Amino acid sequence: MVIIDNPSEEYVSDCKQYFPKNQMADTVHAPTCLQSNAVLISNDKHFDKISEMKIIGVWKITEAIEKLLKV
Repeated sequence: MVIIDNPSEEYVSDCKQYFPKNQMADTVHAPTCLQSNAVLISNDKHFDKISEMKIIGVWKITEAIEKLLKV
């Protein structure tokens, strides 16, 4: 199932401090996950800090495959 969700300004504000100003796309992906309680799957290192702070769940691609396929 695919759900299109636009993050609220509150969630964007909560997340943007964890990203460089030139990474605007990341400051939309992360709050979307926060708002919808979703796990973000990415190898992008820009998500490491927000993951370490446990703001959102971030899985590396290999980790996601293992967890989803129960390998």
